[in-house]
Amino acid sequence: MTLLLLLLVQNPAFIAQARTATAPYRDIEVARAAGYRPVGPDFPGMGRHWVHPALILRDTLDPAAPPILEYAEIDGRPTLVGVAYAKLVRDAVPPAGLPVPAEAWHFHQGTVEEESFVRSHAGLTHVTPGHEREPRIAVLHAWIWLDNPDGLLATDNWALPYARLGYRMLPGAPRNAARALALAAGDGGRNYVEALLRAVGRPNAVEERQVARLVERHQAAARALLPGEPDRPAPVEALARCWVDLFEEVRSAVRPEVWDRLLALHPL
Repeated sequence: MTLLLLLLVQNPAFIAQARTATAPYRDIEVARAAGYRPVGPDFPGMGRHWVHPALILRDTLDPAAPPILEYAEIDGRPTLVGVAYAKLVRDAVPPAGLPVPAEAWHFHQGTVEEESFVRSHAGLTHVTPGHEREPRIAVLHAWIWLDNPDGLLATDNWALPYARLGYRMLPGAPRNAARALALAAGDGGRNYVEALLRAVGRPNAVEERQVARLVERHQAAARALLPGEPDRPAPVEALARCWVDLFEEVRSAVRPEVWDRLLALHPL
């Protein structure tokens, strides 16, 4: 039984409360009026975080009051695709209060600066040396408005790049295809990839310009692979190859020490 089905069977009230409470926020202006504000970049597999700081600072977690809403542009408008629960913690112990597995939580250092969000959402630890005991934010994603093939509580939802472009994600499609689709989706996708490579690899100014040119070229290559009609399946193997080829060309454009840092992101 998948995690999604298990949660639906054991804790249907959790999902019902979250959906009922956040349904009004499908209108982004209602969320803005309620105190949510956009923070950080638009992540390919998550959308953009809209954060309510006062809810993060609460002592208890409430299924009906998620501190983070996640929006992505679909069909030309910002669309609520998921929510996230967040709480300040002093260590890496998941907070109690929600009927979810402990392993569903992940952690950020107590900051929302762009580099921290980019690194940690790429699956990389981002705790500044000497600051290990500073407050961190425990985060739990819940994909209650867009089905996630990896499960309701998975951190990333790789069906999102398909939804942005109006395609259906086929079962078993490689994640690298979704990443290439996210790159193809627009300026936000390109800006995210450039920010990720910059934050992780720390290239010099010359390398940064070379990498930016490569990202732009592979964005055009990914777009050229897209079928003209959204009801046709996307060529996932060719898209996945496009993403791998990008990294191979980046490898040739940067110093070995930069590439060593980028190995954490290598798609192979």
